[in-house]
Amino acid sequence: MILGFAYLAGCLYEIQIKYSSVYSDAQDEYSFRRVRQPAPRGRILDRNGVVLADNSPSYCVALYIEELRQRGAWSNTVNHVDAILDHISEIIDEPRDVDRDGIWAHIKRRRPIPLFAFEGLDDEQLARLAEYPGPLPGTDIYVRARRIYPLGDVAPHIIGYVGSGLPREADEAGAAGEADEQDEDEDYYYSLPDLAGREGIELACDSELAGRGGGHLIRVNAVGYKHEVIPGKPPVPGQDVVLTLDSKLQKAAEDALGENRGAAVVIDCSNGDIVAMATAPRYNLGDFVPSLSSKTWRTLLDDPAKPLYNRASSGVYMPGSVFKPVVALTALQSGVVGEHEQYNCVGFVKIGGRSFRCANRYGHGELDMRRAIAVSCNPYFIEMGQRSGYEPLIYDNCRQLGFGESPKIGIPTASGLLPSSSWKRGRHGDSWRAGDTANIAMGQGFITASPLQIALMTASIATDGKVLQPRLIRDAGDGRGVQDWLEVRSTMNWSQRNLDIVKIGMYDAVNEPYGTAHRSRLPGLKAGGKTGTAEYYEGGERKKLAWMTTFAPFDAPRYVLAVVAEDSDAGGQTAASIVRKIMYELFEEDVMSAVERGEALPMHELEVEHEPPIADMAEAEGENLEGVAAAPDGDVE
Repeated sequence: MILGFAYLAGCLYEIQIKYSSVYSDAQDEYSFRRVRQPAPRGRILDRNGVVLADNSPSYCVALYIEELRQRGAWSNTVNHVDAILDHISEIIDEPRDVDRDGIWAHIKRRRPIPLFAFEGLDDEQLARLAEYPGPLPGTDIYVRARRIYPLGDVAPHIIGYVGSGLPREADEAGAAGEADEQDEDEDYYYSLPDLAGREGIELACDSELAGRGGGHLIRVNAVGYKHEVIPGKPPVPGQDVVLTLDSKLQKAAEDALGENRGAAVVIDCSNGDIVAMATAPRYNLGDFVPSLSSKTWRTLLDDPAKPLYNRASSGVYMPGSVFKPVVALTALQSGVVGEHEQYNCVGFVKIGGRSFRCANRYGHGELDMRRAIAVSCNPYFIEMGQRSGYEPLIYDNCRQLGFGESPKIGIPTASGLLPSSSWKRGRHGDSWRAGDTANIAMGQGFITASPLQIALMTASIATDGKVLQPRLIRDAGDGRGVQDWLEVRSTMNWSQRNLDIVKIGMYDAVNEPYGTAHRSRLPGLKAGGKTGTAEYYEGGERKKLAWMTTFAPFDAPRYVLAVVAEDSDAGGQTAASIVRKIMYELFEEDVMSAVERGEALPMHELEVEHEPPIADMAEAEGENLEGVAAAPDGDVE
């Protein structure tokens, strides 16, 4: 017995003293798990510091699949996890969000990271789990950052949303030469998922918003129960991103669009800042917190109104008569028409045997450039287009103004289509014809543009020829600070006199009773504007686009605004009414001062002549004008 005790004592000496460090290291290697923690995501703010996207803590139940692995096929593990989820569901009295298919999907795609089965637990549910006497192997309570959007449905197409993403590697955090940190990141046993940008600014500025993940150690026993948490490298929070948007004006623009499908863009002429970029219909970012259900996602995808579609920056439409100022400036600058030269509008004009009717079926009679802009006379601008020729003059002006090119604002934007003779020959196998030029002169036919591009076009007129670089991100969180200066891409070769003629015509369109934009007029505010109506086809049905673009104050423009409404009536009606509401929000003090002085708000509905039916088409004789839009732009007198 003495020899036996001596032997045991010797073994105990070897284990506890001589080789204690070896066994201790082996135990630590077995029982410690290094867990990567994602960094708190940076906020998204408007220009005034209003929070558009933020974080809030969310208590979750996380299951570590590797700790729950069963012998044999993976189906055994799925059964085991499924039973644990049922058990937890009973404990906290909360229905499951993850079914068997979700478990399988996690095992196949994201097995190294925890499975978050229950999110957003309240205090009572947390207490039930903490006080539960039985074992819950492979289970942990984890505080996860949840992305929240305090304003809900304001600017969802710009802000975007996030989803769970795989952990970023160190080289994606924006630092070269950090191989040691990258190796360290790869040694994590568990890597908790990051929030990754999926759309909008959340995606465009994802690297700045994301920050850098940290980590800690957890000690577990043989059945995977967590005993201890040891702090490690703390996460580095992401940077805040400041937008040029004014959230108050953004909401006003979205409310002004109402039930219309369309968009509105407001740009600050002093620096190119986009202070509002609204799209309707829109969706609520609150539906994406903590995650979007498959049912809601399917509803959004199947909605024929396409609420996920950013019409303001990515929608492309025929611009209609809002394009006419470009034709006017081209004709004046090239000298094909004089300032006071008269043209006799008889209600239609014939091009190659086809008739293009004016919005005024009886014609406008004798009129000059200023009057033609105010009343939006189709025959007049078709004549100016024929005199100038589409290429190279009108085409070159359009190219310099940014038509056919995607504006660079940080989120996806559409380029629209700026056609050319070579494009038509390659696309349609036909040469450019006079009817194509007639179409372009009215802003119809092949040419398309986004509301953002139309606002930039108007800004070039308002700023006397400066082609502005638009800006949506004021501070990208990249360490460069606030960007708050005017960037001019180029300057148009328009003379000041020709600009004044066109701007005065746009002033008359808003302020004279015969102007097509008269519905947009506000007391105490001098503005210039242009309406437009273009026809398009949807599902074989002919519909109309209502446009209006404007700038104010007239003498020293501060803002430009472009509005489009799909499936609408004339631009001088729906679009002008929307413009009026947004302009009131922009210049409320000026308007209210005028009201106090006794100038009444023009609340009455104007009597307007609706556009005539589609123009009569005669068979073309001699010249093939396939594709020519015979309908007038629809502007009202």
